[in-house]
Amino acid sequence: MPNTAPEQVIALVAAFNREHELLLLRRPDDVHQGGLWSFPGGKLEHNEMPLQAAVRELNEETGLSGIRWRHLGKASHVYDDAMTLHFLMFACFCPQTANIRGESPHVWTLRQRLSGYPMPAANDSLLPMLLLPEVDQWLKESPA
Repeated sequence: MPNTAPEQVIALVAAFNREHELLLLRRPDDVHQGGLWSFPGGKLEHNEMPLQAAVRELNEETGLSGIRWRHLGKASHVYDDAMTLHFLMFACFCPQTANIRGESPHVWTLRQRLSGYPMPAANDSLLPMLLLPEVDQWLKESPA
């Protein structure tokens, strides 16, 4: 019998500011995993490439534009309701953050402090990507 559980591909953005802090958005209470903190991102639209989706979602959700985009990795998660989410994680540097406008509350935090924010279980496999030495090097090369 074929698996008919819903599957979705999601592009997520680890957006860094000049202080190398990450942007987290609080999910609205009335959505899946509501009330938790997460990265900007969302579903790929029809025939959309993952990086295009990441750029679009960052702008739609925050009004920010990123530079120096980098693919960090991918992970999948199956929720108890049998929904499977396939995540593609991208990083970018946001040199201009003063005009952030969000659909929901936001916070900038250091990578090492992410564990202090309640997040969806799906993020458990994504967070280690942010602590890789390659990300440290990428941040050192980011404009100040």
